[in-house]
This record gives sequence, structure tokens and C-alpha cells, in this order.
Amino acid sequence: MPQALSVTQALNRASKAIKTGEVEVAEDLYLKVLERFPANRRAQAGLLTLCQGSATEMAQSAREMQARGNLYAAEKRWSFAVCRSPETAGLGVGLALCRLEMGQAAAALDAVDKVLEACPDDARALDTRGRALRDLGRMEEAEACHRAALRGGIEDTGPLNHLGILAQARGERAAAAEFYRRAIALRPEVPDLHHNLSHVHRYAEGDAHIAQMERLLSRVAPNDPGQAPLHFALFKAFDDLDQLDLAFHHLVRGNRMKQAALGYEVRHDALRFAHVKSLFAAPVEEVVAESPLPVRPIFVVGLPRSGTTLVEQVLAQAPGTQGCGELSVIARAAARLLRGLQEDKRAALEPQDLSRMRTEIAEGLARYSNGAPVMIDKMPLNFRWLGFIAAALPEARIVHVVRDPMSVAWSLFRHAFAGRGNGFAYSIGGITAYMLLHRDLMAYWQRRLPRKIATLDYDAMVRDPDPELRALVAACGLEWHDDCLSPHRSGSAVLTASAAQVRQPIHDTSNAAWLRYETQMEPLRAALAQAGLL
Repeated sequence: MPQALSVTQALNRASKAIKTGEVEVAEDLYLKVLERFPANRRAQAGLLTLCQGSATEMAQSAREMQARGNLYAAEKRWSFAVCRSPETAGLGVGLALCRLEMGQAAAALDAVDKVLEACPDDARALDTRGRALRDLGRMEEAEACHRAALRGGIEDTGPLNHLGILAQARGERAAAAEFYRRAIALRPEVPDLHHNLSHVHRYAEGDAHIAQMERLLSRVAPNDPGQAPLHFALFKAFDDLDQLDLAFHHLVRGNRMKQAALGYEVRHDALRFAHVKSLFAAPVEEVVAESPLPVRPIFVVGLPRSGTTLVEQVLAQAPGTQGCGELSVIARAAARLLRGLQEDKRAALEPQDLSRMRTEIAEGLARYSNGAPVMIDKMPLNFRWLGFIAAALPEARIVHVVRDPMSVAWSLFRHAFAGRGNGFAYSIGGITAYMLLHRDLMAYWQRRLPRKIATLDYDAMVRDPDPELRALVAACGLEWHDDCLSPHRSGSAVLTASAAQVRQPIHDTSNAAWLRYETQMEPLRAALAQAGLL
């Protein structure tokens, strides 16, 4: 519900939306009222009127929407199902899992906590709560939930896997491997478990895990997209063994499967970027806030795999800072604002849009805060929303990390990302097109926001860290500490694909990693060169 509307106004507007056939608008308004006032009978009745079918049918519909990647609609459908049958624990867990996939850890925690109020020993709810707490940075509480979810049976696969992810995030590779092996012993047919194990295991000749994965692949359809994680795991295994042709064969297979499953089309991003640019074609006034934010945010942006995790870890060593990893707060607020413009059929931003966005972001960041005065959000794809950030949060600092394009492209191509957010990364065409979009949009923001964005050259930083990092810390308005030169000693948990790299001292060897596959990667290098990116 937009902040300017009272509950009565929202309910009246929902009734009017139903009469004009704007069912989705009415659904949103009722759900927003119920988020604030769960017992509001008028909103409950209105929503139930819109809900067609049983809770079971709505849950099935939600699962189908989720599988297609339509998470916004799926979340609404899960919410309807919970309203229809609030006593059914599985529905609340389904809602929480959907919100986790959307990156809404705080909202997921709210949903699963309601389940646990009624069913405190529900293993799936406990495990889901652990995942939400992990994404909120509350690692010890998360571990306690996952351990409480263990029951001594096949259902332990999820908690064991999640305990492995926690151990891996802490740099405890041996412990993580043991958790993953225990999960595989229970459910050897689950590809993601093998992929997770491959990240923390160093393969040797005759390794039994390689043979196990090859047997699994021999038993399934050759183009089953669900088996993509096995191919990425076998790439890692054969790369460890220096069998480069075989390793690259599995990498190509894995990427093709991911590309087929996600169906990424660059035109959708091109249209979105063009729309965002159109909103800032004319100058947009910054929000004049009545009160300061409770925390000052720093946003580290760039292409995925460009070094944003290392930069966050460096900044998090400065006094008074909290590294938060990759938050969805900005993306969620931007998506809500853009939906509102579309529903209202408006082509320009108004001051109240940005004021509401500021309030939503402040509330979202507060859910992740540990009390430090500065929070660091290193969600790379926030580069899409820099105009909104600069206007709604004028006190924020923005760091744009740039890196050798070939190093970034190779790192993108060799990783299987969680979720659907990096769908461009699984083909040469997708990587090249998205890198062009990124270059174009960042050039646009640099013209519109010339004094708002600090650019950090990753390659210069790893070659000569001291001067580059001192300048970076100063640009962010932070106090220097010598620990900024040794982020690998921090011991903080890292949940991104860079978890292993940031445990090492700052070095520049990773930029040459693609040369190991120079022959195989020639088509990608040629595509980047033809596009003018090299």
C-alpha cells in the first residue's frame, strides 16, 4: 500500500479497482493492508472474494508460477493460499521459500515465524527459518535452526546441505565437505549437492566422486536441464586434474542446459534499461529528507564477478561498518516503484515516488542492520538503479567496480549462479550483449551523476593495493584502518561465489585465469573484441 494512503483509503480504492476490472491492483492493496494489520476483516473478506479455488489449488498454481520464474505473481498466490488456510504449515513454508527466492529474507522470516508459532517443531519450517536468518547475516541463529531441523532420516538432506553452505561461507572447507557428503549419502540423485561439494573438494586421479557423478549422468536424459549442476561440478573436477578439454566439454554442456532452462532474452533487459534512462532524461530533484537515515549506505556495484565481494570485504574492515553481502532491498523498491508507474500510466517520476522509495529502503535496510552506522550492500546489479539511489538517498556513496572484460566474461561463463538473476551468463551472446548494456547504462549514469559515483579499477587495485584502497576508503567517507589491506583475515562469512577467493591475500593472479582456456575461449574473446569491449 502506498504510504500516502490510509487503511480506509486503500480498502476503498481496492473496491473501486474490482469494479473497474483491475483485479491485480485490488489484490496488491488488500495484501498490503494485511501485511500491516493481519486481522483486518474487510481486507480478509475482499481477498478471499478474489481467491478462486481451494488452498491446495492455489498452492499448485503458485508452484507453477514459481517454476516459470514469475515470482511476484507466485508470492501473491502463496499469500492467497495462506489466507484461505492459515493453519496449514506447508503453505506458510511455501510462501517463505518463494520470498527467499525473491531475495526477501526479512519477509520470509515473518512468514515462517507464523508457522512456527503454531508448529514449533516443524522440521521444514525450522530449516527454512535457518535460510532466512543466514541471508539476514545471523549465522549462529541460522546454524541452530538447521541443527534443530535434523531428525535422523532422509529429510535431513536440506538441513545438512544448508549447514554445509554455512561452513563454506565461514571458510571451513573440510566441515562443509563433510556436511555435503552426508547429504549426498541420503539423496545421491540431487545434482545441487554434488555441485556444492565440488566447490570445497580438491580432486585427484581416480576420485570416487567423479565416477559417482558420471554414473548419475549416464542414467538420465542427455539434455535434462536439471542435471546442469553435475556438468559444472565435473568441470571443476577435471579442471583440478588438468584435463582441460574434458573439463571445458562439461562446462559448455552445463551452460547450454542453464541457458535452455532460463530462456534469457537480452531484449527484456534492453527495454528495462531504456525505460529507466527515460525516467532520468530530465533532471530529477533529490529527496529533501525530514530526518537522516538511521544508517548510511554504501553501494558497491558492477558486473557480477567484477570484484565487488573483495571491495565489500575491504570496506568492511574500516571502523563503524557492516558488510551485508548482496541485498535485494534496492531492487525490490525499484520494482515496486516501476510497477506503480505502470499501474498509474505515468511516464515521469514525482517527488512522492522517491520519498516513498526512501522510506521503503530505510525500513528494508533496518531489517539487516547490526547497529553499525554504515552498511555496505554489494549487490552488483544495483548499477541498474543508480538514478533512483542518488535521488532517494543523497547521503549514500556509490562505488562502481570495473575489471578486465575478458576476466569478467570467463568468470561469468564458468559459474553456475543461484537463482535466475544472471540468466545472461550462460552463452557468449548473452554475456557480450549484457556487458554492452552495462557499459552503456553506466556511461549514462556517469553523465547524469558525475560527482556521485566513485570508479574503482579492480586491476589497478590488485596490482598496487595500498594507494588504491586508501583512495577508495576516503571516497566512501570512512576512516582508514590497516586491516583494509588484509580483508582475508576478517573471518566474516561470505555467501557469494567469491567465498574462496576472498580468504586469500589480495593478488592479481585471477585476472590471467582465462588464459588456461585461451584456445577454447577464443570465440568469446572475438565476440568481446568485435563489440568494442576489449
